[in-house]
Amino acid sequence: MSIQPKRLLILSASAGAGHVRAAEALAAACAERHPDIQVHHEDALDHVSRLVKRTYARGYLQTVNRSPALWGYLYQLSDKQDPAKSKGARLVHLLDQLGKRKLVRLVGQVKPFHVLCTHFLPARDLLVRKAAHPERPPVSVVITDYDVHAYWVDQGVHRYYVASEEVRWELAARGIPEERIVVAGIPIHPIFGKPQARGQLATRHGVATDIRTVLVLSGGFGVGDVERTVKTVLATEGPLQVLAVSGRNEQLRKTLSALPVPAGKTLKVFGFVDFMEELMDLADLCVSKSGGLTVSECLAKGLPMIVLAPIPGQEERNCDYLLERAIAVKAKDHAGLAYKLRGLLADPERLPAMRQAARAASRAHAAFDIIEDVLNPSQPESRP
Repeated sequence: MSIQPKRLLILSASAGAGHVRAAEALAAACAERHPDIQVHHEDALDHVSRLVKRTYARGYLQTVNRSPALWGYLYQLSDKQDPAKSKGARLVHLLDQLGKRKLVRLVGQVKPFHVLCTHFLPARDLLVRKAAHPERPPVSVVITDYDVHAYWVDQGVHRYYVASEEVRWELAARGIPEERIVVAGIPIHPIFGKPQARGQLATRHGVATDIRTVLVLSGGFGVGDVERTVKTVLATEGPLQVLAVSGRNEQLRKTLSALPVPAGKTLKVFGFVDFMEELMDLADLCVSKSGGLTVSECLAKGLPMIVLAPIPGQEERNCDYLLERAIAVKAKDHAGLAYKLRGLLADPERLPAMRQAARAASRAHAAFDIIEDVLNPSQPESRP
């Protein structure tokens, strides 16, 4: 009789790229340290109804891009209300009921010893099922921001993995027992914890090493006024090299590539890349939104940030985390970006100090630590 391998099921949701990237990081960490374990990573939205997928994925992206203030209002309102009584939570529950059957069937097919969720949607679906079937595998949740929203909170979660002591405190204040909360950090791909020689990277990508380098990120979907951002950075006084990533937006890549480049500046445009860690190693400063995964990747690379117009809600809270630790500065608009960038580049001591602060806050091995805790649960560290 053959021995069946242990199976770990990791569930993400493509409502924003960060949840998927966190799941991919956990899968990569498990494969590197425990090749005997079969890892199954699935996008939960591929296993629910089309209505649910459109509502979660498209609805989120359209709202944050077209009406960020509305998103912020809804985020704050739903976080303050009793989740069991709020209209938003009732809508989420309805969508869960419409979409959960395929997801539950998936768990039955994989037969994992544990389920890790990097989004609250699959966790909610499975916990409803587990309440009636306690023999189902434990469901743990990895929170992918430096804050927690009410929708993530459920007493049925086996274990929470969080980014910081403050998030653990907030979860405990919402009624989650402290012994079920582990401060591990946000999981990023193991490659971000492995620095590479800058000279070799520069040769590989055709960039210089003797000039200040600013990395401009648009996110995986290439949204936001990235063209104006790149123009603003290029207009900064003094020699400067700009690395701009347009993500999956091919039209944006073409637009950026056609921009006029002032004397003393260079511009290198990339589309969707699978070597972000190399671009971060080449950069002195990153201009970006403050998604949880992007922030954590920058921390692992010791890369200071200018956070440009963070989306109200989780991005603002992530930005606050950086500001409190002097890792980033915030620019509310492009005029502010020009001012903040000019000041940082003119201060020879500021960027090195920010870089040191970023490294001090990094938890580059979070993915490994989470996997090890799933396999060998430990008691959470005592609060200082």
